[in-house]
Amino acid sequence: MLHLIIKKEIHDNFLNERFVSACVVILLLIVSSIVVLTENYKGVVADYHNRVATQDTFIDQFGHINRAGWMGKPLREPSHFQPVVLGIDREAEQENFVSNPVPALFSRLDFVTIVTIILSLMAILFSYNSVSGEREEGLLKQMLSSSISRKVILLGKFIGGNISLLIPFTIGGLTGLLYIALNPRVQLQSMDFGVFLILLLASHLYVAAFSGLGLLFSARSHTSNEALLKSLFAWVIVVLVIPNISPFLAAQIYRIPSAAKIERETLAITSTERDEIVNQRTREILQSKFADIASVTGMSQKEIQEKTESDPRFRERFAEYSKAWYELVGEVNREQGAKADKIISVFNQRSKYQEKLATIFASVSPFSNFLFIATDVTGTGIDGENHWQKQAALYLGMFTNYVEGQYQKEKQKNPALTVNDYLELRDRPRFQYQPQPFAEKLGPTLPQFGLLVFFNLIFFVGAFVSFLKYDAR
Repeated sequence: MLHLIIKKEIHDNFLNERFVSACVVILLLIVSSIVVLTENYKGVVADYHNRVATQDTFIDQFGHINRAGWMGKPLREPSHFQPVVLGIDREAEQENFVSNPVPALFSRLDFVTIVTIILSLMAILFSYNSVSGEREEGLLKQMLSSSISRKVILLGKFIGGNISLLIPFTIGGLTGLLYIALNPRVQLQSMDFGVFLILLLASHLYVAAFSGLGLLFSARSHTSNEALLKSLFAWVIVVLVIPNISPFLAAQIYRIPSAAKIERETLAITSTERDEIVNQRTREILQSKFADIASVTGMSQKEIQEKTESDPRFRERFAEYSKAWYELVGEVNREQGAKADKIISVFNQRSKYQEKLATIFASVSPFSNFLFIATDVTGTGIDGENHWQKQAALYLGMFTNYVEGQYQKEKQKNPALTVNDYLELRDRPRFQYQPQPFAEKLGPTLPQFGLLVFFNLIFFVGAFVSFLKYDAR
């Protein structure tokens, strides 16, 4: 009997003009958003390559040690999942140049937004009257008067409703994936198709949860209007309120200083305070060890070079002073850097605690769990950002060591070389980002998958218990 109920639900839905229109809208939205974002991705990739070329040209022509960290800052290549999942907004970080500001005025519409907002709302709208609507039409009483059990009726409605809604959604998703796969500018790997399958599976669980939510309130209401109001109220709480209020609650419970305050403190330590210490220690070594060439502080670079060429004794002493001064600066940089790193480390650790607390609060909603899954498996979320930051930090340290080595080589050839003079850095190491392995990205999403399954069970069980006591008269 179960298959008959499922077949009836699918048949009724496909003959419903409102349902068919909604399915067409879903299909068009998914395909059009993927097409638009794929074309936008091409422009973002071109912009990325232009920025890399500009950075390379600048280092080749104006490289020097004084700003090695700024010059060598790695640039992140746009994710090839961007046509589907936009993830963290990098425009806010000014990593991409926006030549056309008009798109920034409108909300971003990607696959995740369509699923979390539009598809979940449609699942509510097409399940809220599954029980109460048939009660009003008298169909439910006829079904219950036959030999069909309430369990079979409710399960059939749940399965049939989900199949009806997920068929056009799956067709739209696979069509969009085919468009991306056939686009030569988007380089997909075999592992990426597994990511898309995970996205589809998570989407099915997410939509099914809201079908169960609508079914729950339908089984707890005697009229369709009452069920619709209850379902929409629950949708607003689950989709809009809980995810948005979670970071605020976490910030109120576990307070940390602002990032701007930490940035000001570390900048003062590594810049203003560092310069003061360097100047003070420079005066000390000039008075104690290099009093005979103390006048060098008032000489221009040209005058120093001329004197080193004409006075071998001065050249020798200036070379000794330059070496001592460079060691002094390195020591001060390490001391101040350690102080700043300690502050940043404590701040980052506390930020992680607050982030974890916000994640726990947000996980009360199916919306948040699906969002975490979608962004984690595509590497466009928090885990992906942390992975990239680690690799970028390692490369920046390697690049800085390379520049310091080049400076030391050139300093031996020319003792008058300063930290702002040009260095030949054409054979420098290049940054090569290594994305997370698929298994490494999938592992952290398993709890979210478990929670989506839990929401499906809890909503369906709630609907089932309510339906057992439901008055069909």
